[in-house]
Formats: sequence, C-alpha cells, structure tokens
Amino acid sequence: RRSSSDSYTSVRLSETQPKKRPMWQTVLIIIAIVILVLAFLTFLAIWVAVPIAFMQSIAFQRFIMFINVDSPKNPEYNNPEKYDIRGVINFYITTQDLDNFTLVNIGNWMILHEEEIDNFRERANTNQSASQILANTKKPIVIYMHGVACNRVKPVATYNVIRKHFLIIAPDHRGFGDSGPNVELSEAGVVSDTVQLFKWVRSKTNNDIYIWGHSLGAALSTHAVKVLKEEEDIVPMGLVLESAFTTMREEMIHHKLGKIFKWLAYFNQTILDPPERNGFLFRTTTNILSVDCPIMIMHAEDDDVIPYFLGKRLSEVASTKRNLTTQGKVFYHQFPSVGYKHISLTDDPKVPGYINEFVQECMEANKARG
Repeated sequence: RRSSSDSYTSVRLSETQPKKRPMWQTVLIIIAIVILVLAFLTFLAIWVAVPIAFMQSIAFQRFIMFINVDSPKNPEYNNPEKYDIRGVINFYITTQDLDNFTLVNIGNWMILHEEEIDNFRERANTNQSASQILANTKKPIVIYMHGVACNRVKPVATYNVIRKHFLIIAPDHRGFGDSGPNVELSEAGVVSDTVQLFKWVRSKTNNDIYIWGHSLGAALSTHAVKVLKEEEDIVPMGLVLESAFTTMREEMIHHKLGKIFKWLAYFNQTILDPPERNGFLFRTTTNILSVDCPIMIMHAEDDDVIPYFLGKRLSEVASTKRNLTTQGKVFYHQFPSVGYKHISLTDDPKVPGYINEFVQECMEANKARG
C-alpha cells in the first residue's frame, strides 16, 4: 500500500519534469530551420557567389555581354529556304584580327533586294559570287548587325522588311554562328571586323552603303561608324539604330537581371566596374558624337530587354550634342506598347515610310556634303 508521502513525491516530480513537446511542433521547428539554412545558402549563392564570380571571370563577363549562343540551333546557312526566305547567298570574307597576324573567317548572308530576287533565281546555276552581285546591283546596300543570342538566320522577319529598300549584308559577329571561333570575342574585335567588312563592300560597289544595328548590334554599329570616320576617313550614307541603349553600364542597371543585384552595396565594384576594366564599354552616347551622317533611332515602349527611355536618351544626345547641319539630322520613332517588344518593331506598318523618309534625307545630306 502506497503512503501519502509517496503520492506527494510523485506529484511533485510530475510538476517539476518538463512536458514533452508534441511531435508536430518538433517537425515544424526542423522545417523552419531547414528553410532558414536554405534561404541563407541561396542568398550566398545568388547575391555573394555570383557577383564575386562575375567580378573575377572575364569569360563570365564576356558571355553576359554578348550571349553568343546559336538561335536557331544547328543553323543551315546554305539552306535559307528552310527559314522561308529566298534570294539569299551564304558567303564568307576574311578579316585580320587586332594582332594583324591572325585571320578571321566571317560568315555572312547576302539578302537580295526584293526586286532582284527573280534575277538571282534565273542565274542561280552560274555560281554567281557575292562580289559579282555587289558589282551589278543597282540598289543601295545596308550592313545589318544583329544583337545577342542569335545568329544571322534569326532576323528573317526584319530582313523581309528591309529588303524592300536595300540589298542586305548580314554578318555574324566573331564568336557567333560560324564566324571567328578561333579568336577572342571583344568589342574592339567585332568593330574591327565590321570596319573591314564595310571596306570590302565599298571596294565592290559604288552604291550607297548604310549600317543598321539592332540591340547590341546598334552599339557595335555606332562604334564602327566612329572608327570608319576617325581611322579611315569614311562616312556611310546613314546609320539606323533599332532598340539601342546608351551605354552598357546603364543597360546593366536597368536590365531585369541587373535589378536583381542593384540593391547590393557592392553592385558597382562587382557588377558594373569589372566589364569596363576589361574593355566591354559599349559607350554609344560617346561614339555617336562622331557620327557624321543622318541617324534614325527606333524603339518600342514595351521593349522588355532595353528600356525605351535609353533609346530616347540616346536620340537626345545625338540631337543636342552633334552639329545637325554638318553631321546630319536625327530621326526618333517611338512605338506604342502593342506587342513589338525587343525584336519586332519592324512589323509596324509605318516602318517602310520611315525608311523612305530617312533614305531621302541621307541622299540630300550626302549631296550637301558634296
């Protein structure tokens, strides 16, 4: 028989012993700890490791600047009909690398003016070269510089608009498509190739030559026009900039990827400054001051890659900091948010009229220059 003292002792022990936590509470605590640890590791990976890796790796910076991936994949350059375009010649030119020793093979598409497509088809079996076509065409020429994440096959829709006005030479930049896999991809290198391509075209024809750049290609085009003037004393008839930015630094700040890191105290030191130290400048607002031909800038308000206000700001710089009388007028066309976004503004029905207006101004400006 238990005594009253034993009962009292057991009661006291039960009161002093901690109560066991329910299993569901334990599970919740473990889950919360795991989530916190994963969140911390994710923070370290995204907002610490990535900026540091970007700061330290030139290869990482180069890829982010150019995004030189094939789109479409496995392109068939000698089979343009696969991409619903005809009157196209695939050809190559050789340029000299910046060291003046290494040769660079640059792949190009020549897209004939739509009025000359049938002539080309009639003579398709004569192996007519790109050089011969340039010598015989009566149409003005435009060198079209594409942007990132594509090759010379992708802008077919744009080609079909532009070819109503020009014969198009569309190169792949070194490191893109099948161009220059043996040389370093850099702003200076692409600009050098473009200058040499322009001179090659100029050596084959006396027709007017324009340059048209889209996105990153707009920055490269503007830089090339500057070099043509300052080093070769050559001025193209006109420069068209589609979906352009001011500087790479500003584009990185406003790009959706840049916004992920923009709030970091070390954003400048790890993201913005390193590319500039390694020559990835793309300072279009500076280079455009040396452009001595008329300029047309076009941008869509719903561009989700390069904000339209950067294109507008570029047009303002070109309009206010150049001598419009001696260097050429600036045309700026802003398209409403109707779905054109970054790559489709040439679908707008007003674009052909804008091109005609621009070409007319370029001819008048060229006549005034004598």
